[in-house]
Amino acid sequence: MNKSKFAALIVGAGIVLAGCGGFVYTTVGGTVTGLGTGDVLVLRNESNYTQTLTADGTFSFNVASNGNYTISVLTQPNSVNCTIINGTGRMSGDSAVKNIAVTCVPNVPVGGTVSGMADNSSMVLLNNALTTATVTANGSFQFASYGVSGQPFAVTVGIPPASQYCTVANGTGTVNNANPAASLTALVSCVPAVPVQFTVNGLAAGTVLTMVNTVDGFADKFAVSAPGNYQFGWSWLSGKPFNITVDTQATGQTCKVTGGTGVVDASNPAASRNAVVDCTKT
Repeated sequence: MNKSKFAALIVGAGIVLAGCGGFVYTTVGGTVTGLGTGDVLVLRNESNYTQTLTADGTFSFNVASNGNYTISVLTQPNSVNCTIINGTGRMSGDSAVKNIAVTCVPNVPVGGTVSGMADNSSMVLLNNALTTATVTANGSFQFASYGVSGQPFAVTVGIPPASQYCTVANGTGTVNNANPAASLTALVSCVPAVPVQFTVNGLAAGTVLTMVNTVDGFADKFAVSAPGNYQFGWSWLSGKPFNITVDTQATGQTCKVTGGTGVVDASNPAASRNAVVDCTKT
């Protein structure tokens, strides 16, 4: 019997021989190319063991000589997107597998320009309704998370500045690493707008009430946990009808709205501040 196959595994207090009809461990791996400075790539195998790579080079995982293997990307780098070739298979012997190719290609920044935002204010922008960028001044902006070439991008306003209304032009398209400038074209423009406010009375301590203002089908929700005066996150231009209702009642209470409908009017901003929410014990 080949002595090299007398590798042993200690399991509890017993010993399992890897020769004599058992199995041995070998390695499965390959090469990573395309990583840049500062990139961090995490690979995972079928047993959820991981390897972290920060530069091009080789990698390998241990695998039983008769076992299946699956190598996948657990965490993508930000500036590149990595794909795997030959990442799955079954070991047919005890020779190492070295043909797995992990190839990384550049990702592309997504961003644009903000104008009209008031001094000392901030705004949250979204890309594909997922990744965020917080903007605190007019000028260029860029999302921290890059886009994968060939995938769509869509820049929208998540949370506008207080008392302003912001729109996005040229904010959609397809990320293309052959034309990175094409995904830096979003134009976010902000203008003064009228806030919509409401007053809550009688809300019990330790409870949460969720209000919603619906404008042109858009639901602007706001949660409160104490009596007081509040302002919805979105302000609106003159002529927009608003409709304030209870979205989720506070536990053990019934809250009713009066004065919750109207039309935003820049010449009479008080008209959108009259909503009163009275809460009583159920």
